[in-house]
Amino acid sequence: MGDATLTPLHFSVRGALTRGIAEMGYAPSNQILSERLGETVETIEQTLQQLHEAHALQLHPHCCKPWVVHPFALSPGSCWVQSGDRGWWANCVYCGMGIAAALGQDVEIHTRMGGEQEPIVIHVTNGNVQEEELLLHLSTPVSEWWDNVIHACASFQPFRSTADINAWCARHDLPLGAVVPLPKMWRFAADWYGDYLRTPWKKRTVEEAKELFLKHGFTDKFWRLDA
Repeated sequence: MGDATLTPLHFSVRGALTRGIAEMGYAPSNQILSERLGETVETIEQTLQQLHEAHALQLHPHCCKPWVVHPFALSPGSCWVQSGDRGWWANCVYCGMGIAAALGQDVEIHTRMGGEQEPIVIHVTNGNVQEEELLLHLSTPVSEWWDNVIHACASFQPFRSTADINAWCARHDLPLGAVVPLPKMWRFAADWYGDYLRTPWKKRTVEEAKELFLKHGFTDKFWRLDA
């Protein structure tokens, strides 16, 4: 299913799902979505499957249950995003910043350097990321993200230096991808996810995504949406 075939029902289900996760910390059941939207459970499940096929969310491979509804993860990811006494899982720092942007709240993103031993807390406060010296390394290029979106997110990790990134790539036999200063990645996340809870959800077209990449200076081959 392509972007052009998504309908208002797809937008409504995806929007209700995202808002439900933000509200409850976990995904509303298909039965709850059915009751909230006045649709049958069968229709909700068909719509979720179609959203999965359109790369608008990720379902578990064995059942019609959301696994990832970006920027939220629904099983333990590499990041824990804390805001006051509430929290959410995210599969990478970028998604963690996306949650901060969608909520419009100060958050702490708890994760580990390179996904390894050293714990780190990244703070988004007053609309800015505070750890300005950090780098985000995205190992998996954009055109391959939805080949395995869980792995792609897991390959986006924070580091202190390009030397640390090069050593990490060699240590894990993973490709060197894009290296982005954390404040720049935050500004992109804020643009991409900032209206996710405040306006009706709508999947960006390829052209809209390309425009946003261009706006933030993501123009080399790594960021191409086609292989």
